[in-house]
Amino acid sequence: LTHFQHPAPTQQQHSLHKHDVPRYGAKVQYKDDPDNSPALDAADTKHVQEVLGTLLYYARAIDPTMLPAIGTIATQQAKPTQQTMQA
Repeated sequence: LTHFQHPAPTQQQHSLHKHDVPRYGAKVQYKDDPDNSPALDAADTKHVQEVLGTLLYYARAIDPTMLPAIGTIATQQAKPTQQTMQA
């Protein structure tokens, strides 16, 4: 992460995905709203793809528990948005 100048987290994070809070008592658990945030420019798109490639190599070689989260981000790497950059 230091290679990409990512700041160290202030709190521990034990989950690779953002936690979706269950809605108890609801008859149907609906999916979150679609991503309507603005698209990234070419430089930020390349940055997302570089980070994803590095993490994919690490996940395949050392820690396969990261693969579901990487797969989720990989589905959006061709046309990433601001929300993809935050993930």
